[in-house]
Amino acid sequence: MKIRFARTAGFCMGVRRAVDMVLDLQRGNTPLPIVTYGPLIHNPQTLEILDARGVTEAGNIEEIDRGTVVVRAHGISPAEHGLLKEKGLQVVDATCPRVRRVQVLVERHAGQGRFCVIVGDADHPEVRGVMGFATAGGVALAEANLDQMSTLVPSDREVCVVAQTTQDRQTFEKVVRALERHCLKIHVHDTICDSTKRRQQEVTRLARQVDLVVVVGGKGSGNTRRLAQVAEACGARSLHVETAGEIDPKDLDGVSRVGVTGGASTPNWQMRQAVDRIKEISATRRSGPLRRLRRAVDAAVMTYGFAALGGGGLTATCMTLQGETPTWPPLVVAMLFVFSMHLLNRLHDRSGAVRFNSPEIAAFYARHTTALTAAGLASSLGAIVLALGVGITTCILLTCTLVMGRLYSAALFSASGNGRNSWLGLRDVPWSKTPAVTFGWAFVAAVLPVVEAPARVNFIGLAVAFVLAAGMVFWRMAVSDLMDVQGDRIVGRQTIPVVLGVDQTRKILWILLVLLGGYCALGVWMGWISAAGYVLEVNMLLFAVLFVFYARRQLADRLLYEGAADLNFVLAGILVWQAGM
Repeated sequence: MKIRFARTAGFCMGVRRAVDMVLDLQRGNTPLPIVTYGPLIHNPQTLEILDARGVTEAGNIEEIDRGTVVVRAHGISPAEHGLLKEKGLQVVDATCPRVRRVQVLVERHAGQGRFCVIVGDADHPEVRGVMGFATAGGVALAEANLDQMSTLVPSDREVCVVAQTTQDRQTFEKVVRALERHCLKIHVHDTICDSTKRRQQEVTRLARQVDLVVVVGGKGSGNTRRLAQVAEACGARSLHVETAGEIDPKDLDGVSRVGVTGGASTPNWQMRQAVDRIKEISATRRSGPLRRLRRAVDAAVMTYGFAALGGGGLTATCMTLQGETPTWPPLVVAMLFVFSMHLLNRLHDRSGAVRFNSPEIAAFYARHTTALTAAGLASSLGAIVLALGVGITTCILLTCTLVMGRLYSAALFSASGNGRNSWLGLRDVPWSKTPAVTFGWAFVAAVLPVVEAPARVNFIGLAVAFVLAAGMVFWRMAVSDLMDVQGDRIVGRQTIPVVLGVDQTRKILWILLVLLGGYCALGVWMGWISAAGYVLEVNMLLFAVLFVFYARRQLADRLLYEGAADLNFVLAGILVWQAGM
């Protein structure tokens, strides 16, 4: 079954901003408790997570008497904002900037005495908040009450018309045409959010390419419901689910192509859960051998089997670049090291990020914890024994690297924050994850294989090989961090994309690919590394292709993406090794 993932699915800018603001408040010295006035966003699962982190919700102002109050993304009326201030509360305004623009427009036209019409659902919190700015009179109009327009909207006054930011375009245009026939003069402002427009346009295209469109998001989210309606209007079947568990195998009967999208309040992990559920149902319908093959491949990726092969490929690459002939002991040592370090670190990840970032992987690890722990420990021991066969220096250095890797994940000291005590470690240091993994891979791949013969080491070649290995691994890990940015953010993990932002990180990764390609060519041209290094340009190009697929969300299957990225290291080892022979 082919799965297509909508490019603009998931948190919109306003929702992401509101969630980030709340998470930032928790890490600061904000007066406690932190309370949101009304639901921060229309997604029950995200609200449950915030509640578990101590961010509570109040349905009315009377319930809030101390601490910090967060104005939800939908905004509130001026009167409500004044009441919050009167109570002496610290108010943090998380109103979406797009919603704020609507409020400013209505306030300005109301100041000129114009009646304001908001095209949207009268009971929606965004509309109720905007109505508070219509001091010269106003009304919310939707298709359902359009027949009452003559009694609701005065025909002898100038009218300002705006839209609820998540309104569908067809309804907005229909209401505007009706008002043009009814009113003396109207001032129309198309305030439908660009994100909403793009989502609806994309669903329109998606509906023409698939048999079923699965829309993931809260049942109380108007923009999510409208995505399902847009898909239906285009002739495709649509299924609106709040959680992956709502997808029944019968829903996929006769379906060979599925489109997956999500509302503006839907986090990435919920859409991944839906994709995992669709994959699970699809797998049960495959023939025996194909089903077993796919499960084996998925298990290899989830347990870092493919990453281990990548570690071996990177080692072969570094040895060849330094003029060394690759031999199996260093390659196997690197593979066992990568396998054990990644596997054990994921098993003992205290943050719980994997539960959000990779639901399928989290479930797999929960089922096989004992067996995976034994495999991780056995591979560490095997790497040490094999390294001892290579040489005592290799064994000592590898053992130190393994110990450092385990200490990275360990809880080393106690700290307190926001009234809670917790155990912290090196993993909790901002930015540390990707550089730590990068150093481990590059050291084992580039340095460890040559330490037993220092007399023949080309130190310039070693430095160049180390930098190339580190750059490629850094790029690979940073892309994974980009995929995990929402889950990492919600659990408080400070990865590079969390700190720098997604857009900035993407720019850095594109620049890094170009620099790596240029650095590799320069190293060969200057004679620092073997001429076989030229073929690494192929691998840089393949990384770029994968990055384009990631950016366009054309690979809905995360395991397939990670497996392809890891195998690119294997390909690098094969190509460079063969070119150096």
